[in-house]
Amino acid sequence: MNDQIICPHCKKPIPLTEALSHQLQEKYQTEYRQKYFDAVKKKEHELTETLKIKIAKEMEMQLKDKANEIDDLRKQNKQLQEQFLELNRLIRSLKTENEQKNIEMEKKLIVEQEKIREEEKKRQDETYRMKMLEYDKKLQDALKTNDDLKRKLEQGSQQTQGEVLELELENILKQEFPYDEISPVAKGVKGGDIIQTIKNQSGRDCGKVIWEMKRTKAWSEGWVSKLKEDQRQVKADVSILITQVLPNNIKNFGLYHDVWVGGFDAIIGLAMAVRSSLISLAGIKQSMVGKAEKKEILWNYLTGIEFRQRVEAIYEAYQQQRIEIQKERDWFTKKWAKEEKNTQLVLENILGMHGDLEGIVGKTLPEIKGLKMLLE
Repeated sequence: MNDQIICPHCKKPIPLTEALSHQLQEKYQTEYRQKYFDAVKKKEHELTETLKIKIAKEMEMQLKDKANEIDDLRKQNKQLQEQFLELNRLIRSLKTENEQKNIEMEKKLIVEQEKIREEEKKRQDETYRMKMLEYDKKLQDALKTNDDLKRKLEQGSQQTQGEVLELELENILKQEFPYDEISPVAKGVKGGDIIQTIKNQSGRDCGKVIWEMKRTKAWSEGWVSKLKEDQRQVKADVSILITQVLPNNIKNFGLYHDVWVGGFDAIIGLAMAVRSSLISLAGIKQSMVGKAEKKEILWNYLTGIEFRQRVEAIYEAYQQQRIEIQKERDWFTKKWAKEEKNTQLVLENILGMHGDLEGIVGKTLPEIKGLKMLLE
């Protein structure tokens, strides 16, 4: 196909080649693209200007609204300040007129507050006393006994001190275990210082403990062998040696060559632990009557690690209970002090508020039930 175009000048036909067609196409595309971009740019400019004008108008309106709001708030604030100043003036005037009355009222309140504080303190003290009476008495008796024992140990000759020790040990055991049979060993008779026959709630014998007391400046291994010999002679189940100086490997108390050894502070705890264990074993011993091999097993148990561990566990529980009692006493003391302070603050605030209101409105203020008593 032979495409031609007519020249606009000479009116002659011109062959339309592919190169010429491409050039014309690029020319018109470039012109059209430029016109399109110019139109878009113009439109964007127009939209931008329109948007700027719109935003400016909106901002102007918002600023006017905010200015009006601020002006209103200033007016309200001024009114409130004037009202507040007037109220303060009125309160000062009323307080000046009732100054003498307030002073007298404060004196009455102070006296009444002191009465309330004393009554509350008495009530708290009574509550505390009733709650802790059982534990505190036992603890205080034990501490007093130990203090008396230590004090008496510092007096007199060695023989007198030994007699005092035996007497104190006897008193401690009788006081702590009133159902047991506590028998002192006569002077010159073999068998330790004290024989404690343990009895259960039914009054049945559950075992026998031999006690020996020593107060010297040095430890002696001969004490252990002598006490074990005395134990065999009186047929005691357990032997306990209380001494001022302990073996090197014993800190507070412990089993030393089949003999329980402890300091003076360990008397009650060690006695409780051993007594509890022997009562528990009483039923087992009863069932073993006539059975030699089981008696041997029982003896091995009494002198073995398991029995020692049980006694130590009971003693440690006793010591922990003493610590917990002291902690509980301290906690209640702090708690009641804090509650008393809070009660005082509440009372002061209530009375202060009532006084302010009564000073403002006068006697027309309704009477609060119970408050009249505090003002009298």
